[in-house]
Amino acid sequence: MADLEDRDRLIHILESSLEVRRSSQFFAWTQGPLQSLLPHEILICAAAGQGDGNLQLRYYSAVRYFRQEHFEIACHPRTGIIPKMIQHWRMGRSPCQVPPAPDGEPVDPAWPDILERLELKTMAAHGLLSPGGGIHAWFGLFRVPPADPRQRFFLDLLVPSLSAAYSRVLSQENAPAVPSVKMARLLTPRETQVLELLRDGLSNTEIGDRLTVSVMTAKNHVQNIRAKLKARNRSQAVTEAIRLGLIRAERSSDGQ
Repeated sequence: MADLEDRDRLIHILESSLEVRRSSQFFAWTQGPLQSLLPHEILICAAAGQGDGNLQLRYYSAVRYFRQEHFEIACHPRTGIIPKMIQHWRMGRSPCQVPPAPDGEPVDPAWPDILERLELKTMAAHGLLSPGGGIHAWFGLFRVPPADPRQRFFLDLLVPSLSAAYSRVLSQENAPAVPSVKMARLLTPRETQVLELLRDGLSNTEIGDRLTVSVMTAKNHVQNIRAKLKARNRSQAVTEAIRLGLIRAERSSDGQ
């Protein structure tokens, strides 16, 4: 299935995954090396919580179309499509694609329309079971190329490395934090709010509406943030804030 060029890409993906420790590094790795064999624009991760066995969900997005409200609808525990997809995967335990390839495993015929409405479009997903038979981790890649056997092959091959890298990120986040007064004072609480909305893809007008301030006030906040972070544009400001630990790379399912 893999030619010599693919093997070189695979080696690079595996080697670079070992350097992933933080959420920003995980996002850079999934949007960098991983794209060569598993191209996607949105990644939804599910991992078993500590002790309670409940799955914790979060997303990483490279597009502004998919927003927090889409994520919350998709992941609703009773009505969301993501819990249904995870259970579907658990029953078959093999890579799942939407829409499926001609020779692929059938899925709920309503799923393509739901994914379209939620700006997720197309999907390829796979996961890992825990030794006890529960779900250890599940990864849904969205806005992916048309389903084919090659995509399933690389999902099967790479999900263990994806899970290992993501587990290191979660372990790092759960480690005791080292406070940094200097960094904490770099941005005002309002500027941190604005940065989080920038991360979620909101425009100045939308930020103003969300915070009930004028568009000009929102624009001034963005300019002040860029100046403090020495960023040339909004995207660079978000990237730098994530690198410094001022904001997270994504929002978790509980809005934390």
